[in-house]
Amino acid sequence: MRSAPATGGLELALLVALTAPLLVEWYETTSASSRLSYALLVPVLALGLAWRARREARNGTDSAAWAPDGPGRALAALVAGLAGLALVAGGLSGVFTLSLLAVPLIAVALVARRTGRAGLRALAAPLALGFLMVPPPMPLLDRINPFLIEASGWTAVTLLAPFDAGATWVGATLSFRGWELIVAEACSGSGTFLMLGALSAFLAALFRLRPLATALLLGLSLPVTLLVNGLRIASSALVIDRFGAAAGEGLAHELLGQAVVIVGAAALVLAVERTQARMARGAHA
Repeated sequence: MRSAPATGGLELALLVALTAPLLVEWYETTSASSRLSYALLVPVLALGLAWRARREARNGTDSAAWAPDGPGRALAALVAGLAGLALVAGGLSGVFTLSLLAVPLIAVALVARRTGRAGLRALAAPLALGFLMVPPPMPLLDRINPFLIEASGWTAVTLLAPFDAGATWVGATLSFRGWELIVAEACSGSGTFLMLGALSAFLAALFRLRPLATALLLGLSLPVTLLVNGLRIASSALVIDRFGAAAGEGLAHELLGQAVVIVGAAALVLAVERTQARMARGAHA
């Protein structure tokens, strides 16, 4: 008879073999798209949260409670069934995101089976975050792109008003000091929106925000996205006006855009951290 560790190792090997093709296609798809590349960070962030939860359990008094139990096994079987349905439905329909949904479902089933209800509760945040590795369908992103472009453009006009009160935005074109900048669909901000949404979910779990605060932080993802994307457009306009059209093309343009997004994400992290620190000081005052 096989030992429990050996059986567990075989089970894990079978799951890896089952999900490996999905994960390879997921990596190739997301890494090739600037809008979906945020998804590559999700498993790393989720594993970081899981490591913290496991470390806290080992340092506390409930580490022994992470053990298989009847309800955990029953839940594992149910979730595994849902994962199987996702694989079948995705395969029959040809919708890759539906098939990919099986990966985080399998992770939930594995945790429920091996750690029981106690481990499942402790790892609820990283398991929930793991579902964000499944990118939204591209047709859905295509539907919101026009709104993001329009709102980002008017945000840019507002930011540029001190430099040119006559700056205008029509369709996807910014007019600024005699220049006309056409904003491509790839610069709509949908990728920034998805990245900031995932980052907000991670910060909510990291700082253990309450549900209302979590909802508020997630809701801020959209206005912050419009601000960041508007700043990208406005900064590009200022750079082109100062250094010429060549400065708004190629690598220089990409580096400027990435720098603005990184600074925006860092500002969001800093704002959440400072807010939590002030609230903690107030609670202990």
